[in-house]
Parts: sequence; structure tokens; C-alpha cells
Amino acid sequence: MRCRLLLVLALFVSPHLIPARSLLAAEVSETVVYDEAKNGDLPAVAPNAEPAIRISEPGIKVIRGTGIDAVDDTDQFVFEVAGDKPFDFCLLADPAEFKKLRAVDKEGKEKEIAFGSTNPGFRAPRDISKTELPPGKYHVEMHMGPQGAVGNWLCKIAIRDGAAPVDLCKPQPEPTVAEKMKEVHWPGVISIFHGASWGDDEKYLEAIKECGFRAAGCSEMQLPQVKKYGLKAFLFIWPHEVTIIPPKYVGDDTVMCYYLSDRISPSKWASWASMEKLAWRADPHHPAVFTMYALMGGIAQFPEVVRGRVMEFYHYHWDGGRAPHMHFAVLEQYRQASAANGHVPICLIAETRAEDVRKTRQTIYTALAYGVRAFRTGGGGLFDVKNRDEQGRPKRTNHGEEALKFNQAINAYSPVFEKARNVDVFHTPPLPGGTKEAPGDHWVRATGEHIVLGEFADPEKNRYLMLANRDAFNAHEATLIFKDGNVKVDRMDKPSGEWKPLTVEPQNVAAIVKVPLEEGGGELLRVR
Repeated sequence: MRCRLLLVLALFVSPHLIPARSLLAAEVSETVVYDEAKNGDLPAVAPNAEPAIRISEPGIKVIRGTGIDAVDDTDQFVFEVAGDKPFDFCLLADPAEFKKLRAVDKEGKEKEIAFGSTNPGFRAPRDISKTELPPGKYHVEMHMGPQGAVGNWLCKIAIRDGAAPVDLCKPQPEPTVAEKMKEVHWPGVISIFHGASWGDDEKYLEAIKECGFRAAGCSEMQLPQVKKYGLKAFLFIWPHEVTIIPPKYVGDDTVMCYYLSDRISPSKWASWASMEKLAWRADPHHPAVFTMYALMGGIAQFPEVVRGRVMEFYHYHWDGGRAPHMHFAVLEQYRQASAANGHVPICLIAETRAEDVRKTRQTIYTALAYGVRAFRTGGGGLFDVKNRDEQGRPKRTNHGEEALKFNQAINAYSPVFEKARNVDVFHTPPLPGGTKEAPGDHWVRATGEHIVLGEFADPEKNRYLMLANRDAFNAHEATLIFKDGNVKVDRMDKPSGEWKPLTVEPQNVAAIVKVPLEEGGGELLRVR
């Protein structure tokens, strides 16, 4: 259906709705003459259609919309510039794989003026920018994609009126991940239940909370239940909802993040980056999440390409077919990428290993030593929904009892992880691939077999050590040797969250602290 839209309404333009790179200098005014979010989608039309937008006044006129692959595959509209003065034109459309600008003469004949594409297979500019176009009738066409892309597009038209040309497409630097992280509301470290839906069974949700989980994967419809039980929402949304749902929860402390997709390969990161950009503009406090499969590589490039505010991955290193020897090398790559980008939170999807709960325990504690700040684990294996307690809650299995124990540790450690960041990680022999020992003159060194020592510091220069036992099947004792013989060392008690002093043994001018570690277990220490 064709519709003629005469546009004179001036609307406030939010910097969260217009890409930063399209914002012009403060002295140049912009007027939004059409906004699809407020006025409805512009109907796809042929070049000889009546103009939907007519422009006759000088100044920068803005038309903006949203393109979503497979939902509205093509965006088209006709505009007309009246008068006898030339105009400048810019089309910024990240979600559009192909974009065209055509001139249409009075007889309806078309002439292609410019072509742009985000597809690297075409040697064409990403955006369309033209200056000194003659007044008349023009047709804009955009084809969305590739691979499920979604994003806002902007068209800018400026009648010259004797003034110097304006660079409507002047690029502005995109904010870095570190800059975006300053606005993110992320818990210190948190355990997230996922893999089994409680539906509307609130007793199941109550059991999840009693098991020590502080967040749960859920749909938007389940948010009231999650809020009722004081949990955080790992909120599942569809990609096409990224411009719809996040704006509703900007100030909602229940929402932790928006989960958009599992297993995104590096070849698709560029197109999915537009979704993170949209989610950030709509809600700078709660990140968009895309799961990576660590063995696909590109870990260090993820923050630069996607500029995501969370790095979530899975490796399942206890699976013999998934390169188990790469466990610590993968953790180190994520640790370095996080530190280089404002300590963006790392979220690990941890398996519940049916054959031995100690394997899951080892995954959790070794990852904590590397500064991982969220764990998604769970599934139906933690609870027996057919066997319930007197309150009607599903009873925990032996895997659920183990989850309760490591969740108690995660919750006790969370206030420390809120401020402290990982400085380095050292191992004791036998050294796995991708690991190293502490230098001989380091302020603290560990001895004992299969020990992982994660070093942390907060802005107040408080020091913490996260010890982990690499060996999931045997207990070990870590011996810490401190150069400063006057140190005091405390251990975090997991059930109570209180610091308990450890015995410090003097050795010449140094000091020794011995810490027993259960199979695959770990301990958080404070050094004073």
C-alpha cells in the first residue's frame, strides 16, 4: 500500500539511537523528518512511486529506520528535494548488505547514482555519500543482511543553500569495550542456572535459589517470577527483539544481560556486532551475550570486532574429542583478552559431568583462578523433579549437592571479584600447555603438585590469591612462599563468607603458608 507522507515534525535525536559515527558537530542542527520506530515502516515502493518525503528547506534532514534480515528484507522509499539548490546525501546502513541510490526523472526513467555494500566480496564503499546532487526525485533501496543482521539505518539530506558542503558521513570513533564497560552493571562473580526450564513451577525456581544460584536463564514472561525470588535474569531474547526488549529494562536490576545466540563462529562476528551495538544503545547497563566455541579461535579479536560487553564461551574440556589439553591455554587467551579490554567479564558454560562431580568442580575452581566472573551450569541433572521435599521443592541430586558447594564459594567470593581483577596466573609442575611457573624472585611462589595460583589486586592495592587444584581426582597441598616474612594470610570461609586466619610459618626472612586443596577444589586467600 502506497502512502504519501508530508513530513515537517521535528523530533529530538538521542545519541543512543543514532550511531556515534553519524553525529555531527554541535553547531550543525539536525531535524528528524521520519522515524520508522514512531511513524511505522516505510512501505517498499518502486522508483516511480509518489515521494514519501519532500524536502524544501535548508538544514540536515534525517530519515531513520530499522532493518532486520528475514523480517523486513528490503527497505525502500522515495524522497524529493524541491527548489533549485543542490544537496548532499548520506546513507549509513550497517545492516544493509546492499544499498542503492537512484535518480528518477519526470518521465519515470531511473539512473543509478551510487552503490554501497557491507559484503566484502564487492569493491564498493560501505556507505553512500554524495555531494552536490541536483534537486529532484530519488529512490533509496536497501537489502538487509548478511546472516541475520539487524540494525538501525540513517539517511541524511542537506540542501546546500550556498553553504560549504557538509560531511554528513564523517566518521566518529566507536567506543571501545573498556569505555562501554564503565556503564555495565555486572555482579562480582555469579552462578547462572540454565539448561532446564521450570516453566511456571515456582517450587522448582525456589529450589534453584536454595542451591545457591543467583541468576537463571529465562524468557521475558518469566521475569516476574525471577524478580519475586530475588534472582538475576539471564534473559533470552530473539535477535529481532534487540531494539524492542532492552529499552524496557534499562533501569531494571533484575535483568543481568540479554542472551541472543549460541555458538557464533568468527566468520559471523562482524554481522552480529550490529546487534551488540543496538543493545548497547538501547541499554548501556546490561550486555548482549553471544556464545563462542573456544576452539574456533579468534578469541583476542572478539572484543575488537564485536565490542561485546561479555565474553561467553564453552570448551567442555573433559570431553576427549574437544582438545582437553587446551583447557588452560584457552583460559589464558580469554584472561588476556579480558584484561586488554577493560576487564570485560568472562562467562564460562561449565558442564555438569554425569560420571564424576569432581570434574565440574575442577572446571569451576581453575576458571576462577583465571578471573572468570560468571558460570552457566545446571540442567535437569541437578534436581529430581519427581522427588520433592515437604515444601514441594525438587530435591537435589548428588550433582545438585556439589553445585550447592561451589555456588557457596562463588557467592562468598563475589564481593572480592566485584573490585579485584586478575593480574597473572602461575602453575606448578608438571606444567600443562600454555602455562608458566612464577619467577624465582616473585613476591609469592607456590610449590606442590598440580597447583594453580591466580593473582588478583583491587584499586586499593589489596592482594588476593585464588588457589586451585588441577587434579580432579586427588587432594594436594599448596605451599606458598612469601618473600615478606611479615605477611598475614586469611582464607575465605565458603559457607559463611568470612575471612579466617591461616598459620604463617617464618622461614629466615620469608614466610610459608600451607593450604590443603580437595580433589579439583580451590581456596581464596587475602594477603595483608
